[in-house]
Amino acid sequence: MTDTTLTLIRHGQTDWNLQGRLQGRSDIPLNETGREQAREVGRELAASGRHWDALVSSPLQRARETAELIGEQIGLTLSGTYEDLVERSFGDAEGYDCTGKSDEQRHAFMEEHGETTEDVIRRGIAVLQRIVADYPDQDVMVVAHGTIIRLTVDRIRGTKLHSLANGEVLDVTAAEVCAASASEPRP
Repeated sequence: MTDTTLTLIRHGQTDWNLQGRLQGRSDIPLNETGREQAREVGRELAASGRHWDALVSSPLQRARETAELIGEQIGLTLSGTYEDLVERSFGDAEGYDCTGKSDEQRHAFMEEHGETTEDVIRRGIAVLQRIVADYPDQDVMVVAHGTIIRLTVDRIRGTKLHSLANGEVLDVTAAEVCAASASEPRP
């Protein structure tokens, strides 16, 4: 078993985040607040004294730019992108204004209009397992999107996380990722 740790980070804010709109795979850029959030996360991680060997991200520009801004703070350049780290597809609902919907209502709406939860989880676990295989015994920073991170970590740990804030950071170990099954919830 590898000693790899994955530090999962949700990208910084976009105008669509601010407006409460579903982004999904729409390639929306960071706004100035999002850029500052990324720099702040980078400063906090640099001050933590931890070490990372690699930095990867989703190919969508909001995640890529967040990774690059964090990398400037911790002394890493982006090692690459993984297509399967992209956000959940919301299909024809991308751009829909979810203002006023509770988390539960918003998540039900996402399930109805986009990629299924199980498909997102399957993809999320598979890509994290691939990153662990690509970076054995290394600590890797992974910048991606709120829904794919939340659903994947929920399955890996058997939890129910809240919606992630822009710039929120979660760690998972290679052991957790490798033990995860994409098809069966953990007890």
